[in-house]
Order: sequence, then structure tokens, then C-alpha cells
Amino acid sequence: MSDPRAHEVRAEAIRTLYVQIGNAFAAAMVVTIYMVVTAWLYNPPAVVLGWAAVQTSTQLLRLVLVAAYRRRPRADAELPRWANLVTAYMALAGAVWGSTAFLFIHLDEPITLALTLCGLYGISGGSVPGNAYNPPGLYAFVGLIFLSVFARLAAAPTPGHLALGVASLGFAAILFGFCRVQARTVMEGFRIRFENLDLLAQLQARTEESDAARRKAEQASLAKSQFLAAASHDLRQPLYALSLFSSSLEGLRLSREGRAVVGRIQANIDALEGLFSGLLDISRLEAGVITPSREPVSVAALFGRLEPVFQPMAAEKGLALSFAADDLWVDSDPVLLEQILANLVGNALRYTAAGAVAVSATADVDGTVRFAVADTGIGVAPDDLSRIFDDFVQLGNPERDRKKGMGLGLTICRRASALLDTGIEVASEPGRGSTFAFAQPQGAAPEAVATAPAPAGDPLAGLSLLFVDDDADVREALVGLVRQWGVEVDVAADGAAALALIATGRRYRAFLCDYRLTGALDGLSLIADVARRHPEPPPAAWLVTGDLDPELMTRAQASGVALLHKPLKAAQLRALLSHAASRRSGKAVAHAGSWT
Repeated sequence: MSDPRAHEVRAEAIRTLYVQIGNAFAAAMVVTIYMVVTAWLYNPPAVVLGWAAVQTSTQLLRLVLVAAYRRRPRADAELPRWANLVTAYMALAGAVWGSTAFLFIHLDEPITLALTLCGLYGISGGSVPGNAYNPPGLYAFVGLIFLSVFARLAAAPTPGHLALGVASLGFAAILFGFCRVQARTVMEGFRIRFENLDLLAQLQARTEESDAARRKAEQASLAKSQFLAAASHDLRQPLYALSLFSSSLEGLRLSREGRAVVGRIQANIDALEGLFSGLLDISRLEAGVITPSREPVSVAALFGRLEPVFQPMAAEKGLALSFAADDLWVDSDPVLLEQILANLVGNALRYTAAGAVAVSATADVDGTVRFAVADTGIGVAPDDLSRIFDDFVQLGNPERDRKKGMGLGLTICRRASALLDTGIEVASEPGRGSTFAFAQPQGAAPEAVATAPAPAGDPLAGLSLLFVDDDADVREALVGLVRQWGVEVDVAADGAAALALIATGRRYRAFLCDYRLTGALDGLSLIADVARRHPEPPPAAWLVTGDLDPELMTRAQASGVALLHKPLKAAQLRALLSHAASRRSGKAVAHAGSWT
């Protein structure tokens, strides 16, 4: 099989030959001087000087050959001819060196034989490494030298001289063998170098392809995020208005059929809100804007909040739902902890058709409290355990029934648990149920703090609210709702209109502002501007948005502004306004976010 690299390996060897060929000049001149000095003692000066002149001329010819080669770069196709020129030169040099066997060896004076052979053996042996790049040059050089030696000694009258001539030919054969071995090593080195260069080129190409794919993925991710942010805002606006209108309808006197229709409307709104809330939670976790704030959390109080939320769902399906905990406290983030448990309990109820769901918390000997949610549901097959925490994965729901969720609950649990420095363990058997568990450090109950009695009366009566939103339907829906609660509300469609109301001297205790507004100001900038212009104390302010943009979440957090995501539920809105109504100072609302 022909070697596909033989041509380029040979070409590289010839280039290297011409790189180092000049280095042999110094060595050749040293041996030349040695031959002249040793021959001067036993030969006529004219003979010695004549040989030295010829020898020096051949060495200068070497330099001329190298200079001619180096005048311009040589293509691979030209290089064999230049290798043949080196071979011809080496043959000429071998003939000049071999002539010393006839000129300087005198059989009647054995010392001349020893001195001459010593020089010839030295120059021949030293020529092997340099000619490994072009073995024919060595064959010509060494072959002519020792053929001359053999011819001179074979003519001698004694068998000893003939034996020395044959031995010299044997030495030449050994040098040929050494040259072939070194040539194979050199050629293999070149071949490996070319293969490494090819591998490096392939690696670089793959790296470039990988970088291009990564940039493409980043661009696609950015485009997805931008699309999701824009789509989220555009979809949430009508959903926001619809939710507020639906809440207003619930406060009216309706017939049984009317209440049923409102209930179905609200159920579908809740399904959409659930999807947006799941996407929002994931966006918050991916944005890195959530920093766990650990504090002592009562497990009993936590379970007390969760039980009334999920008992109606369990009763509707005929399931036994139980919460069991001793008087335990944990050191955890209450919002993240409740979010994890709420998703695990909701998930267990959705995938359990009969039996029970048991939620428990037990103290372990290692100083942690182990939370577990066990069900008698459909279970998870071993092959599916690795993917149930992926986005939008739902087992046993091929019809994508909205009542079974959107497949985001376990994804949120996994990411939230990582913030709490824990992992969620799963033990499951198909057809018999599953148990999801995680642990948190055990904590101590805080010291009791005296609390002031709650103020009497409706806290929202007479509350002044400034609401800014560029969507007329949303403004109409919110005004209709909050006026049922006795709130005095002014509305504005943009930042200029809001600042005009402030300029009239109107004072507000609450300020609710959409992020995306027409005009020069966005909602975040408008909140800062209102805070500067509003007489003390500044209103409690909230920014409302339908965007899932992580950068906006980071900006709002850095500005100390509470960020609320659409659609804003009526109960959540009432809680926020109640908080604003109960404030006795101008301090900003510290925490108004929600995981629901």
C-alpha cells in the first residue's frame, strides 16, 4: 500500500537537509586540516597542497549549492532535483576524500596507512546523521571512499592489507545500515509531526465548530429569552385585565348559572396563571436574583399554612392528606422551603388516584430535619427517574391535561433545593407510589416577641393609590376592583401623566406602576422620579411587569423596588394595599414578592 504522506515527508526531509548541510562545512574543514598536517610529514608539499586546494574547492562548492537553493522558496515538485544535486555533490566529495588512499598511504610506511584511515573513518562516520535526510548521498560518499581504500589495499602484496580493505568495506556497510535506521526514524518523526498537525487542525476546526455552535446556541437562547419576555408581557396584559374583571364579577350578585360561568372563567385563568408562575419561578432561579435568607422556620406553622391549601384538592379526589410534625424548627429560607413543599405536595396529589398523601418532618441524628412527601400514586419507572426533574416533563399525562400541571413543579424544586444546599431524593415503585425527601438543618425557636394589636376597621378605606398602566382595559379593571374596597384611586397612562398628578400636590400612600410604558420613562425610572418629587413620606411602590427578563429582575433588586409579575391576583393586590395602609412611616415595603 502506498503511503499517502510519502511525498510530503520526503519534501520536508529535503528541506531539512538544506537547513543543516552547511553545518557539515566546519567538520569537513577540521578533518581536512588533520589530513594536511599528517600527510605533510610523509608526502611532497606539492601533492599535499594540491589535494588541499581541490578539497577546499569542493567544500566551497557545497556553500554555493546551499546558497543557490536558498535564493527562493522551493515547491515540493522541485525538491527531488535538489536532492539529486546533493547526491552528486556527495559523490564528488567522496571521490576527493577517497583519493587520499592513493596519495597519502605508503605501504612501506605503516604509519601513513593508520593516519589516513583514521581521517577517512572519522569523516565517513560523522556523515551519517547529516545524510539520514538523503541516504543516497551517504551511499555515494561513503561508498566511493571505501571502494578507493579497498582498491589501494587489494593491490598490496600481503594478505593483511587485503583483509583490512575488506574490513573497510564492512565498515561502509555498517554505516549504510546506521543511515537507513536513522532515515526511517527521521521519516517517521516527520510523519508523526504531520499527523499531529492534522490532528491539531482537526481539533481547531472542531473547536471553531464548537464555538460557532455555542455562539449560535447563545444567540438562540437570547432570542428565546427575548421572545419569552415579549410574549410574556403581551400575553399577561389581557390575562391581567381578565383576572381583575373576573374578581370584580365575584363581588356582584349573580345567578347560580352566572356564578358557574365565572367559576369556569376563573379556573381557566388559574391554569394560565399557573403556567406563567412556573415560568417566572424558573426565570428567577436562572437569573440568580434569589439569594436564600435563612431564619428559624416553624415546621408546624409551615404545615399549618399548606394543609388548608391542599385539603380541598385531596377531598375532591377522595384522598387522605396528612401532615405530621413534632415541635420542630429548621434553619432555612421560608419562601424557598414552602415553595419546594408546595410543589411536591401538589405533584403527589395530581398523580395519586386513590389512597393517601403523607407529608412528614422528622429529626435525624445528624442534626437535620428530613422532610418527606409520600404518596400511593402511579410511581416512577427507574428509567424515568433521571428526567422527571427536567422542564415540562410529565409522566402519565399524554393528553397534557392542564389539571395535572405544566411539568415545571419538580424543575423548580430541584433548582430551589440547590439554593438551600440540599438535594431531593426519590424512592419510587411503579404502581405503588413515590417518596420525595430532602433535609434542612435543624434550628431553634426564636424568642417570643410582643406584637401590637391589629388596628380596627377596614384598612383599605380611604387609601390613596396612584396606578400607572398603558393598557386601558387593565386600568378599567383595576379601578373597578379597588373601588369596591373603598380605595381612592387615580390612574395615568404614562409617566408624564403620573408626574403631572404629583405636580398638582396630590399625595398617595401607594403607587402601582407597570414597567413597560409609552414615552421616555419606563416604570422603574418613574418610581425613582416619583419618590424624588412626592412629598414625604413617599408612597409604598411596586413595579408590575409581564416580562421574565432576568436583567430586569436584577435591576429591580439593585434598586430596592419590589417586583410583581402579572397577572396580579386580587387577593395578592389586596394584601399589598393593606400593608401600605397599615404603614406608619415612610419606609419602603421590604418584601412583597410571591412564589404563587
